[in-house]
Amino acid sequence: METERITIYDIAREAGVSPTTVSRVIAEHANVSAHTRKKVRKVIDQYHFTPSRIAQELLSKRSLTLGVILPGVTHPYYAEMFEGAYQEACRLGYTLILFCLPQNEPLSASLMDQIARRRVDGMILSGGIVEATPERELIPMLRTLRRSMPILTICPPLPDVDCINIYSDLSSSVRQSLRHLYNLGHRRIAFLGGSYESRSAGERELGFLDEMKKLDLPAVYRHEAGHTAEAGQLGVIKLLSSLTDQRRPTALICINDLVALGSLTQLHHMGIRVPEDIAVIGCDNQFFAPYTSPPLTTVDLHPAEHGRVAVQQLVAALTDEAMNFSQPRPAVLIIRESCGVSLGARRFE
Repeated sequence: METERITIYDIAREAGVSPTTVSRVIAEHANVSAHTRKKVRKVIDQYHFTPSRIAQELLSKRSLTLGVILPGVTHPYYAEMFEGAYQEACRLGYTLILFCLPQNEPLSASLMDQIARRRVDGMILSGGIVEATPERELIPMLRTLRRSMPILTICPPLPDVDCINIYSDLSSSVRQSLRHLYNLGHRRIAFLGGSYESRSAGERELGFLDEMKKLDLPAVYRHEAGHTAEAGQLGVIKLLSSLTDQRRPTALICINDLVALGSLTQLHHMGIRVPEDIAVIGCDNQFFAPYTSPPLTTVDLHPAEHGRVAVQQLVAALTDEAMNFSQPRPAVLIIRESCGVSLGARRFE
C-alpha cells in the first residue's frame, strides 16, 4: 500500500477487521479484545497511519467534540480540572469546547440551545454550575439534554437524572482534617467558608458537625464565609472579633485553599502565629499550597484526575449503552507545616 494514500479501510482490510473496529482501536475504546487491538495496532504502526478527522466523523457519525461547562477557569481548581479534561480529550481524538459561565450564574435555556447547535457528542458539568442552578430548573434541562447526548456531572449525586456522576468524598475531606487536628491535641476547632445553601459546602458542614459530635467536641466555631481569599480574610475577622484569646479556636478548617490563603494573611496581620497559636488546614491542594507561609496542610481532591476520568467515561458512554452510576473519588490529606505537625501533640488551655 502507498502510505500517502492509505485509508482506514486499507488498515481494516489488511488487519482482517471492520473499519468500525479500526476506529475503536484508534479511539482506545475498551470494547475491543487485546488480540484484535494488537493486530490492528501492528498494521497502523507499520504504515505510520494517522486518520483524518473527517474520516473518523463519517465512520462514527459523531462530531468527535465534547463540551464542558465551568464557572470560569480563573479559579485554580477549575483550571486544573479543565486541563486534565483537555489533555485526555486530545489523547482520545476529541475536541473539547468550553462553555464558560460567571461564578454563581445558573444554567439557562439559551445556553442549552447553544450546546445543541454545536452538535457536541456529550457534556460535562461541574459542581459549581450545577449548584448555582435551582433544582426545579436544573432537572428538566438536564433531562432534555440527556435525550440527545450522554451527560456527566462532577458533583455530589443528583436525584432523578439519568447521567454519569463522579465526585469527591467531601465529607471525608473534613473528617480527615478534623481527626488529624484532634490527634494533635486541638479541641476548639473552627470551620470557615462556603455557603449553607451550597450542596457541596453543606456536605462538608454536615461532615464537620457529625465528626465533632463523635469526638464529643462543641461545634460552636462555624462561620459562613464564601469561597475566595477575601472571604477568608473577612471570615477570620468576624470569627475572632468577639472572642478573647482564651476562648478563640486553636485550629481552623477552611472550605478551600483560597479561603485558607486569606485566613493566613489575616492571622498574620492580627499577630496570631500559625501554627503556634492557630493551626490552619485548607482543601483542594492548589499549586500555591506548598509556598504559603507556613506551607499549607490541605486535602487533595484531584481535580485534574476528575477531568481525565470525566472524558474517559463520557467517551465510553458513546460506544456502549450509557450507564447511570455514581463514582466517588477519595480525598487525601496532605500534611504540611500549617497544621503544626512539627510541634507534635499538645495540650491547649
